[in-house]
Amino acid sequence: MQKRLIMLASYPRSGNTYLRTILWHCFKLPSASVYQQDLLGAKSLEKYVGHVEVAPGELRNWPGKKGIQAVKTHKYPVDDTPAIYVVRDGRAASVSLWEFINRKVSLDEVIAGDHLYGAWSNHLSAWRPWERPGTLLLRYEDMIATLPFVLEALSRYLGLKILSSKVPARDQVAEIALIWVRRQTDWRESINERQLDLFEKINGAMMHKMGYVSSAGSA
Repeated sequence: MQKRLIMLASYPRSGNTYLRTILWHCFKLPSASVYQQDLLGAKSLEKYVGHVEVAPGELRNWPGKKGIQAVKTHKYPVDDTPAIYVVRDGRAASVSLWEFINRKVSLDEVIAGDHLYGAWSNHLSAWRPWERPGTLLLRYEDMIATLPFVLEALSRYLGLKILSSKVPARDQVAEIALIWVRRQTDWRESINERQLDLFEKINGAMMHKMGYVSSAGSA
């Protein structure tokens, strides 16, 4: 069987781990990562997500399953490898990333992209998932609210049958997921009006393009 490498791409804290969880629980499709010890060797979490530890140089050589080698990345694209790209409201992703890195830099710096992954809009501009060939664009919010429709889209893209339409509740996941899956929070609680203005200045055009309402008072 010919193998297909498919990148599972996103800006950090946009639902990549949840996508991997869906692929595992609903399609029995495991996934690897471009990052070594991506889940810090947390075996219960690896089992839950369907994670397979693969050395970086072997990502195109590992067996995968059902002919598909699914690999997580937050990096910018370097070639035209097919991908599933998950986008999330940039305000929520930025605040979540700030919390994830234990506020080691300011939220202003995260919003401005003064860190490893750059600004939210820059990541999207690099991937251009709305027009990139061989790319399926998913919204994190749809994965949460309308999972059956997302499963249908994944089934068509992957050529796999849906084996289950359920994943464990988010709060159950948070109990074992350490820092990767935080309990549901509201990004509005951690960002002020000045920072929202900064976010709008840098990311407003892309928020509009991706269908998000970018005003401070709307979700």
